Amino acid sequence: MIAKVVLLALLVAAASASPVALDSTAINFGDAITQFLQAWKKMLPCGYAPYDIPVMAPLTNDFSTFQYSMGETNFVGNTSNIRISGLNNFEIIGGAFDTSSQKASFDVLFPEIQILGSFAIEGVMSMLGIAFPVREVSLINERFQQLRLVGEYTFAQSLTNPSGLRISEYHLQFYLADVKIDNWDTLWNISLNDYANLWSSQITNLLVKQIQPNVDHLLAVYAMPNINEFLSAFSLNQLSQLFVNMANNWNSANCQVQA
Repeated sequence: MIAKVVLLALLVAAASASPVALDSTAINFGDAITQFLQAWKKMLPCGYAPYDIPVMAPLTNDFSTFQYSMGETNFVGNTSNIRISGLNNFEIIGGAFDTSSQKASFDVLFPEIQILGSFAIEGVMSMLGIAFPVREVSLINERFQQLRLVGEYTFAQSLTNPSGLRISEYHLQFYLADVKIDNWDTLWNISLNDYANLWSSQITNLLVKQIQPNVDHLLAVYAMPNINEFLSAFSLNQLSQLFVNMANNWNSANCQVQA
């Protein structure tokens, strides 16, 4: 969810930015990305209304509903007072851009992302052919510690626009040092809450490890089509200038809020 929100925000920001006006001197893409990320980090506690970017440090949601139905499993629920903090506290451990191969690499660390709020769910769950009722009313307190994103990608000519770009090769891995889940279901006793939190933490850590071989495939299905469609409208110089323009606009807003 967090990654999707950030990706959508970046695409909205880029699509909403002013038309690109190239400077007489070409801008190095690596330098442009550095300026962009530094300005992005500073802007998040305030958001940026001209680009329709909400406040994301913290990212909040007052109330949402959801429902799910498949076979004998069906349930409805809601979340309230969601607060996600730590999205602006990332550290750039490393990054490089090779102008000859047009290959970029990055290494970014989020020391801790915390999710607070509450949720309620009610319905029927079916496992191994056995259906049983489910009802939860919980407070959420989850911390994802030392989330590290390491990846690389290579630009190539767009397949739909000869003067545009696409990402032809890419590889991403992410690492999570630990997950601390301290949720509290008001319908359960202390022992059951402790067991559920321990089990949830262990399962999350296991899933992070198990999903690694499929990360690139998931990107290909859910992210790359939108990214490459966006990139097809830009040359590398234009894309670099776009990032610099956005960075300058965000810096000019002079956000002074401390998240």
